[in-house]
Amino acid sequence: MNVVEFFGTFVKPRITKGKKIVMPLETGKINNDIWCIRDKDVNMFLLRLDKGFIAIDTGYKNSKYIQPGLNSLGIRGEEISHILITHLDLDHAGGIDKRCANPFPKAKVYLGKEEQKYLSGKYSRMRKFGLELKTPIKTDRTDYLLEDMETIKIGDYEIQAILTPGHTLGHLSFLVDKKYLFVGDTLIINHTGGYCFYDMWNVDSNLNRKSLVTLDRIAKENNCSLIITSHTGYTDNINMAFAHKEIYLNWKEKGFIFRADAPDNLYI
Repeated sequence: MNVVEFFGTFVKPRITKGKKIVMPLETGKINNDIWCIRDKDVNMFLLRLDKGFIAIDTGYKNSKYIQPGLNSLGIRGEEISHILITHLDLDHAGGIDKRCANPFPKAKVYLGKEEQKYLSGKYSRMRKFGLELKTPIKTDRTDYLLEDMETIKIGDYEIQAILTPGHTLGHLSFLVDKKYLFVGDTLIINHTGGYCFYDMWNVDSNLNRKSLVTLDRIAKENNCSLIITSHTGYTDNINMAFAHKEIYLNWKEKGFIFRADAPDNLYI
């Protein structure tokens, strides 16, 4: 377990307790195309194919929630044929880590070409106290590296990968059939609208803001029906989704609450 994984596993749940900084969706069906599984503070999403499913992210390493979530939806891990990874944080790519059980043995894994540089060691996940802290994910499962704005076809879905750096340098968002925009950890939303992701977990929040400008434009150009975040659910209101895209909030302020509907502790 490296420093980043230790922080995410043991420190983050303690320092964020009671702050209600995120509120993922409960496991279930969003619409006829999209299902989701809640893994503690994050969602894994599933796009239904005629035969099988596409996963967007995979949850935590050795998750105790993903397999029960699949079971509750009547889905076998072997039915997931493709995995699209937004970025290589432990809560998003844990399910493809080579040191854990493989819940998706038949899936082809798609990763951003820029994000792959975290695996090669060219990029560090963050720099703290003069130390270069590496990604907590180790994997050999990178079947296809996606370029910025590259479009792929999986089943009947047309999926465009959009490089949206800020949270990580190679973070990808995915535009599905020009109507569903999966934005990963670029954006958090509450009843007042969407904000830049929390600065503490971003590599570069200025880049994050620029990425939100890009996503706002793409959402409006395509009149997207859903903007879907990894930690705070979704909205069908584009203007609301990007209402505060220049702002990141200081969750460490005394009395800070972002999602009043969230439990005090999402990690139990």
